[in-house]
Amino acid sequence: MSTLRGSIAVVLVASTRDRAAELKASLERADDRLAVEPVATVDAALEILRDSPVDCLVAVGRPAEPTGLPAVEAVRDRHPALPIVFCPDEALDASGVAEAFDAGATDVARVSTDSDRAPVLVYRISNAVASARAVAEAERQRDRLEGFVHGVSHDLRNPLNVAQGRLDMAQSEGDLGHVDTAASAVDRTLELIAGLLTLAKQGEQPGELEPVELSAVAEECWANVATGDATLVVDTDRRILAERGRLKRLLENLFRNSVEHGSDDVTVVVGDISPMYTTTRAGAVLPSGFFVEDDGPGIPEAERDRVFEVGYTTDRDGTGFGLNIVSEVASAHGWEVAVSEGSRGGARFEITGVEYDD
Repeated sequence: MSTLRGSIAVVLVASTRDRAAELKASLERADDRLAVEPVATVDAALEILRDSPVDCLVAVGRPAEPTGLPAVEAVRDRHPALPIVFCPDEALDASGVAEAFDAGATDVARVSTDSDRAPVLVYRISNAVASARAVAEAERQRDRLEGFVHGVSHDLRNPLNVAQGRLDMAQSEGDLGHVDTAASAVDRTLELIAGLLTLAKQGEQPGELEPVELSAVAEECWANVATGDATLVVDTDRRILAERGRLKRLLENLFRNSVEHGSDDVTVVVGDISPMYTTTRAGAVLPSGFFVEDDGPGIPEAERDRVFEVGYTTDRDGTGFGLNIVSEVASAHGWEVAVSEGSRGGARFEITGVEYDD
């Protein structure tokens, strides 16, 4: 699925390049949210789907043609959740429509380059994409709920057990010294609850996104974190579309992670991930965005898949919510976040799928 909520990335496969290009122009004229990639073969469509985020496939042709139902079946087999709109070149009876749905089509609509008919197909495409995004968001929220349940049951049980045990000992032994330990355990519980509430809010989908100067927000966030002798280097002049408050939470948590796990004089760099063109097909662009990296000890490769889990921490006093909040903020915006080794050996966090306001 596309990471850009305001746009709709469409792959359109038709029997000839000229027809595909003509339909592309018609659809993009009808709705400027659509970015249509025209191709003439199923293999070309599958290559794009493999390399790039796509919201919908439009297959144009007679049912038996390669760009007809065979294209629908081939794509559905590899991409079970992708919306597919089949546009037959001929009118279908009820059995023909049923055959299209059996092949894996999400919707069936006639296609035309006429300006008065194009909006109909645009509506069918956008409706199919909206439904698929709603399903994906529901699944994401379900996974989040499961993570919260696990986090609450696992992280709160230990301090509460400590508090209960110490209070029992205070009652049985008459030693009020146990109360101090119980109070500390209760404080720890309250800290964890606060973290879970924050985590819950960060994962909610933001409403309207606003243009934000990444460099200015980064400098502001750096001032909000206890950074000691650490240094921030900002190498970006991009304006991105984001919810400012949650973007700040993401950056503050990344900065705090670098400072807490690095040396006293760690250097943190914020910069752009520029679009890169692939060699597999002309015009294919890898996702762009921004990165935050440091020159600290880094994150072992074996641990990188776990750092975004609820409750994961290498600090005995940590809550394990910091990087999970980063992941939740990114996911709520439709971004992707990944961790790797930085150019100077430290940790590098890449946030991609970001929409620019240029």
